[in-house]
Amino acid sequence: MRTEPTTVKEVALYYGNEVSDMLWQVTTVLRGWLAITLLYGFEERIFGFAEQRGSRDVCQINDIMYPYVFPPPFDQCSMIAEYLTYAKDDCNLITVQVPTASGKPSAMRQGNLRADGVL
Repeated sequence: MRTEPTTVKEVALYYGNEVSDMLWQVTTVLRGWLAITLLYGFEERIFGFAEQRGSRDVCQINDIMYPYVFPPPFDQCSMIAEYLTYAKDDCNLITVQVPTASGKPSAMRQGNLRADGVL
């Protein structure tokens, strides 16, 4: 969370570790909520797209677009909830009601389950 304008390309280039951790948590929620599994390496493809096309797109959290950018099940991810709480309380970047980290662990098994049942 930065108060200076940051492009999507800069996020992909310099903040990949933080974003990757959040994306992996989102995948566990998607598996349980929508029965969607993203293939291994999806974050590299997302970062590659952001590096190619994101040099003009400034990252920002807009109060009006918030419900469309962070719909369920993203609001169930504790890392995203912590990040949005920081944006609201410490940086004063948003004024909408943000989700709280439930602390409830996902019912999904951690890791990528292979077809033979091995993690």
